[in-house]
Amino acid sequence: MKTNILFTALFAILLQYACTEPYEIETVDFESVLVVESTITDEIKPQIVRLSKTSTLENPAIIYESSATVVVNSSVGNNFNFSWNNEMAAYVSDVPFKAEPNVNYTLNIISAEGKRYTSSQVSLPPKVEMDQVYPERITDPTANKDGVQVLVNTEDPTDNAKYFRYEYEETYKIVAPYPSPYFVEIVNYNSSNGTYQLELTPRQPEEICYSTVYSTGIVQTSSTELNENRVFRFPVKYLAKTDAKIQTRYSILVKQFVQSVEAFTFYKIVQELGSVESLLSQSQPGYVAGNMVSEANPNEKVLGFFEVSSITSKRIYFNYEDVGLEKPPYFVDCEVLTLDYNDATIMDDDPDERAALYQLIMYSDYQVLSQNSRLIYRIVQPECSVCTYFSTNVRPDFWED
Repeated sequence: MKTNILFTALFAILLQYACTEPYEIETVDFESVLVVESTITDEIKPQIVRLSKTSTLENPAIIYESSATVVVNSSVGNNFNFSWNNEMAAYVSDVPFKAEPNVNYTLNIISAEGKRYTSSQVSLPPKVEMDQVYPERITDPTANKDGVQVLVNTEDPTDNAKYFRYEYEETYKIVAPYPSPYFVEIVNYNSSNGTYQLELTPRQPEEICYSTVYSTGIVQTSSTELNENRVFRFPVKYLAKTDAKIQTRYSILVKQFVQSVEAFTFYKIVQELGSVESLLSQSQPGYVAGNMVSEANPNEKVLGFFEVSSITSKRIYFNYEDVGLEKPPYFVDCEVLTLDYNDATIMDDDPDERAALYQLIMYSDYQVLSQNSRLIYRIVQPECSVCTYFSTNVRPDFWED
């Protein structure tokens, strides 16, 4: 398939006449274009189709197309209906299914306005297992990299799979450096003289959490220009040596999608034009024709691609010591403050510590680490004390220490 690239002014032109005067970005000749993003895989699962409309740069929020009729049809007569899921902001198949070999699939959409769109027929590429996913310490001054690179090796002895795209899920363990043993509440506040009491209730410290981050962007490669049909030492994810995600224990699940040449070419052009994080980011610098067309008007622009792909995945774990790194800093700079409740004056050229204590606990959610009989308190930012402030203490089922 020859990909037709139409460079149109869908978005904005930023004119830079001087670095000292700010200029507003304005949208020129804006068109509302349907955006389609869907990869059906050979995993039995609820499959997903994402639909939206392009938005202006002045109002870049994603405009979801949530009232469409979405169906995937197969050449063997199976029709799979999709329904809008508010939580996922996507259309999810009513029943789990998987793409089968030697079957053609077509995505059909009827928009809220009654416009009909259809994709070209796509079929499942061959399945290829990943041989290795592994971390490696790297120092590359030319690329300004000093940290760890997650690499992939894959080989297809059948010579049938040549185009590969990668996604990943990062999960990392968080240990709060200053866990608080108390719930704190301000009671009996007197606004006339600024007095109050801190009521401390013992609790189990919430110091261990787990966070998961999903990949963005387009990560793909091909073996067409190599002597052997293999992917060797392909970099999927780079982590700087100061990345807090590897401070305790880190895991990455790498997913390998075998692509058709048409899908690979589409995403390659999108990446080269804008290096966007997602088709749904709305920040395309131009229009790239995919495999979706309007049935009534073939000249209508439709952005996106309907893809069927085989998928394999591997998960690995490592600690910073495993790759020869020193322990990275925590996610935020933690500063333990010691404040005296009885210091309620500024006459001694010292801040009013009672007022500061009130402000930090009441409005910045600082946590109490300790108090003594003289009402001297040690406090710290919530991110440094209670990891559930920005993460979850639910341990993933797959996690291994």
